Amino acid sequence: MKTEAFQDLLLKSAVSVIACDGNIDETEISEIRNMAENEIYFMGYDFEEPLAYNLKYLKEKGASAINEYLKEVSNANLNNNQELLLIEVLIRAIESDGKVEPNEIKFLHMVKSKLKTSEETIITKFPKQMNYLIDFHNYGLHEEFTDELKFE
Repeated sequence: MKTEAFQDLLLKSAVSVIACDGNIDETEISEIRNMAENEIYFMGYDFEEPLAYNLKYLKEKGASAINEYLKEVSNANLNNNQELLLIEVLIRAIESDGKVEPNEIKFLHMVKSKLKTSEETIITKFPKQMNYLIDFHNYGLHEEFTDELKFE
């Protein structure tokens, strides 16, 4: 996937995972901004407008926006390095507010199921997150994110 399209996907990934618990915390948005400003994979990316758009879109569309995103990931044709960067962005967004919510884990597993990278490779890369990277609930088998999202 080309750089700008990949950067868009990473940003949308981060916004989607923080929204899937129905509560978008300011610390989560701060972490997304921090990644966009400081990480090499976002270098040269003008993120403020896409960030605002994605937050607004998710608040309006809820679970249907999450499901659109999951279809986009399925069709993204990412290489192994891009897939691991995607997981890294999701993990950082999940952990940014100090709480790992069940819907965030469900979303993470649904994304992982769309990737080619093996669970073993992901766990080797992110061993500290092993306790929630293993899909004990078979969320990865779900085709759609069905939980209703209500934002405050």
